[in-house]
Amino acid sequence: MRYWIALSLCLPLFGLELSLQSGKEEGEKFSILHLRHTTPFVCQATNNEFGETRRVDCRFSTAPKQSLSPIDNGLLSVSASSTPKGYTITILPKSKMMLVPEMFDLSKESQTYQSDVKKARHWNVVGYTKTLPLMNLSTPSALSINFPVKVQKNVPPYVGGLDLKGNPIKIRRVQDVTDYMEMKKAYAANDYHKVIDRAKNTLQEYPNTVFKNELILYQIRSYHQLGEFEKLLELSKKFLREYSADASVAEVLAYTANAYSKIGQILDADYFFDRLFDEQIDSPFAAQGMIFKAEQSESSGDLKKAMMFYQKALASTSDMAVASKAAFKLAQLEMLEGNTKKSAEYIDKIATVNPNYFSEVYDHAMEIADAFVNRKDPKTAARITEALLNNTDKKLDKHQLLLKNLGMQLAKAGKRNEALKRFNEYLETYKYGEFVEEIRRAKDGLFFEEGDNNTTKEIKKYNDLIERYGNDSVGRKALYKKAQLLLKEKKYKEILDIESDLYRLDSAEYPETNAIISKSAIGLEKVHLKEGKCTEAMKLQKMYKIKLLPEWDEALFNCALKTTQYENAKKIAQRHLKSKSIQERQVWLLRMVKTQFGLGDYKGAIKGGNELITLLAAEKNPPLNDIYRTMFDAAQRVGDGEGMIRHIKSIEASYPNAFKDIERYTQMVSLGLKRKDEALTQTYARKVMVLQERTKTYTQSPYIEFTLAQSYQNLGKDGDALKVLRALNARKMTNEKRSRQQYLIGAIEQKLGNKRQAREAFNASIKADQNSAWGKLAKDALALF
Repeated sequence: MRYWIALSLCLPLFGLELSLQSGKEEGEKFSILHLRHTTPFVCQATNNEFGETRRVDCRFSTAPKQSLSPIDNGLLSVSASSTPKGYTITILPKSKMMLVPEMFDLSKESQTYQSDVKKARHWNVVGYTKTLPLMNLSTPSALSINFPVKVQKNVPPYVGGLDLKGNPIKIRRVQDVTDYMEMKKAYAANDYHKVIDRAKNTLQEYPNTVFKNELILYQIRSYHQLGEFEKLLELSKKFLREYSADASVAEVLAYTANAYSKIGQILDADYFFDRLFDEQIDSPFAAQGMIFKAEQSESSGDLKKAMMFYQKALASTSDMAVASKAAFKLAQLEMLEGNTKKSAEYIDKIATVNPNYFSEVYDHAMEIADAFVNRKDPKTAARITEALLNNTDKKLDKHQLLLKNLGMQLAKAGKRNEALKRFNEYLETYKYGEFVEEIRRAKDGLFFEEGDNNTTKEIKKYNDLIERYGNDSVGRKALYKKAQLLLKEKKYKEILDIESDLYRLDSAEYPETNAIISKSAIGLEKVHLKEGKCTEAMKLQKMYKIKLLPEWDEALFNCALKTTQYENAKKIAQRHLKSKSIQERQVWLLRMVKTQFGLGDYKGAIKGGNELITLLAAEKNPPLNDIYRTMFDAAQRVGDGEGMIRHIKSIEASYPNAFKDIERYTQMVSLGLKRKDEALTQTYARKVMVLQERTKTYTQSPYIEFTLAQSYQNLGKDGDALKVLRALNARKMTNEKRSRQQYLIGAIEQKLGNKRQAREAFNASIKADQNSAWGKLAKDALALF
């Protein structure tokens, strides 16, 4: 069966005419390119090692005023270029090609013969797939003679009329053929209204045309495309009735079933679906019908049944378009069911075999790409977007949207280099594009994906991004990444310095923000505890309500005592008082006693101290003997003299001659005075003086010397008193204290009858501070001499 569709490209290129025709022979497409010129020109074929023509170059001596645009019809590719010697037209095959010169005008010449020429006014280039059409060539014998052929009747070219099966017919009118061809052109151009008008007019003018079935069929197809299902059904019934043996019955059954389905007549639809699947199951349109049936099930809410028919269609069809549609529908349904991985498998099949299909369902493809991004599968989204981008003209507005989306999806998929390439492509192609700022931010955001081993450089990189973008998404992410890095490097204080900025981050987007701050506060508190920076440690403890492990209780307790936070110290200690370990209980009893003492709960401290002393009696623990000091201090606070005496003896036994206890010994002197116990007074006064002399530290002078001297005098030991007072000569004192010392010496010397020494002492008292009470007493004493 042969038919022709002729396309003529008549270009006024310096007398050159190009004509491209297409047709079919035995179901195989072919094309013929005619090149005509007013003067002979050269066309040269270039063959490969198998004798197949792979290139044809036709050369002209002059270049045209108007350049030839490239032509590509699927079989031949035609291009032109200027050369120093003129102008060249190059023809390349998609499959196979043959160059044929045309030397004779068959409408004027009756004789032809085979001629091997290099120049001709008319050249033909035949493009085909497998079999050379329209002619049968044989290799001439070397012994043959090339006689001319003379034709007298039906002078070539002469071709009679042919029907659709290729058989000769005789018709007087050919307008129906013209209309038929115009109708097919309109269908190919998706001008369905023109198809319907042309078909109706042709049937009205030529009711007995041989193209009647085709004219009805094309109307059915057009109504299907337009969604005018009622009109489709009127024609499809007629077609199925009158052309029940036609090759297109399966197609019409599919469209009819779909039409009934769309208008809601499901029983009628199922009848025609059953006919299609029973009678025409081997037809390619059976798979198309399965898709229509799946869509019907989908509309009724039976997604399981819909998926079954889509899967059947996909498994049974060899038509790429039908398979692509079925796979895409399955991808949509799997996504709807939450099966993202399965949905991605169908998308991958389409992207591998027929990526251009996504452009046919552009809006739905964009929607499912967004769904994949939301389902954390940006890789599959990128495959869809890349396919759309590759099939979109750069001049269209959606090109920059697709380029932007592809870069974003690649970035989210972790394909940093590919994303960077697309971002740069966008910025170079659309310098003032709609998404420039968004692209720049995303490009900067790629820096987050690859860490720098140099922490200082990485921190600087984050600081630059924070300064550049502020509270923008990139700036926020840079802040978050910086905090993570600082935590890793244990730079806790630097994290807490930006705490307020971190709290402004969205916890849903950056879920670890609070944990970073808490870990930093805990880490910094531990550092302070180790370094003994109690004020800072306890401040963090209170501010962040930090709870450390028990191993930190001792350090916390000591810092609580040091910063007088006795309530905190008490709470820490109480957690250990019921420990099964006697040693642990001893340690924490001591700490509890110190805490109670700090709180002013002296009775509670004494009670706890007595418990600890009992435990120490059962199990010695010398480091804890410090309890005696606390117990002495508590007894002194509550005025328990007996307790003071008891505990000072324990202190003396545990810490003999410890300067740390000098004030306690001084308090014992005060207790002796209070009790008028000269022995007690003198014992501890002498201890104080010994400790001071040994350490050369005179914190209790001259009080202790004055007190001891008075005690000696009380017992009539004036010589001992005088010795004690004279020991103060080597001490630094205030004028008032010095005046007192000298007066007391003068008084004792006077009592002992040493007038000269007495007078010297009184004069020294006056000299030290004549305005003091002691200076005035010395002056009065001198008046008695």
